[in-house]
Amino acid sequence: MNFDEHVVPWRRRNFIICVIVPTILALVLLTCGDILVEIISELFGGLASLTPASPISIGSTIGRIVIVFLCVLLLTKLFRLTLPDLGMVRENRFGTWATGVGFGFAAVTVVYLINVIFGALDVSFTLKASELWVLLLAAVFFAFQGFFEELLFRFFIIPAYAARITVAGAIGLSSILFAFIHLNNPNLTIFGMVNLVLYGVVFGTMYWRTGNAWFVAGWHSGWNFVLSMLYGSHVSGNALPGSVLSSAPNGSELLNGGEFGLEGSVLSTLLGIAIIAWCVKTKPASDTGLFTRRTRPTRDLA
Repeated sequence: MNFDEHVVPWRRRNFIICVIVPTILALVLLTCGDILVEIISELFGGLASLTPASPISIGSTIGRIVIVFLCVLLLTKLFRLTLPDLGMVRENRFGTWATGVGFGFAAVTVVYLINVIFGALDVSFTLKASELWVLLLAAVFFAFQGFFEELLFRFFIIPAYAARITVAGAIGLSSILFAFIHLNNPNLTIFGMVNLVLYGVVFGTMYWRTGNAWFVAGWHSGWNFVLSMLYGSHVSGNALPGSVLSSAPNGSELLNGGEFGLEGSVLSTLLGIAIIAWCVKTKPASDTGLFTRRTRPTRDLA
């Protein structure tokens, strides 16, 4: 299923329905999702939290699962969309998601190993045998956390935007919105902010290239999980306990991203640009280009 098919349900809808409403709704759902996660976490009393300050607990993980299913239900009913319209194709769902996780793992590992080789990180082993369960809990948490962000800021709003503007414009607007929701992240730097916008473009272009939500969500979740729970680096400025390794920045912030983490590294910038270039270069010519105006719809949906 290619990306163009995700745009079809939006083509007979006006600018307000395709751009204004999705933008407001994405921000509202994000806020409501965070509130719901907090409520469910309180109901569970922080049961099995990594630490009192950690956002990962049984309650917060259940909350992430619940909010993903509620958002999918709301979006499909409210806008009369199918799961494939949101990129959730039926074929080989887990395999495609796992492939995305693998690519996310490989990508962040490249950035990490270069930092280790150049001495830009002080690495130590920190995981205790009694904390092995933490990795499983965190894996589930990040699987749904990554999917939730991708659902709102890629799978939902990019096709909606693209029905009224070019795909490039849709990806650009969604990327700015994606960076905007991270403005309050701790240790945010100018370079970190640039990379947040850039990786919004990365995931948006990736979705345009593949048309597959499972692959993109898997990449996002794999990147976050490996970066935080295996390598012990900050994720967008946030530090999480219970990781296998601890990787403290040492020396050049240009390489290690400082306290913001490897997502603020120039290496992540170069990697992101390379991914975008690959997606653009390998996109089949028969599909709509990034700067192509929309043609008349092939399916009439109100």
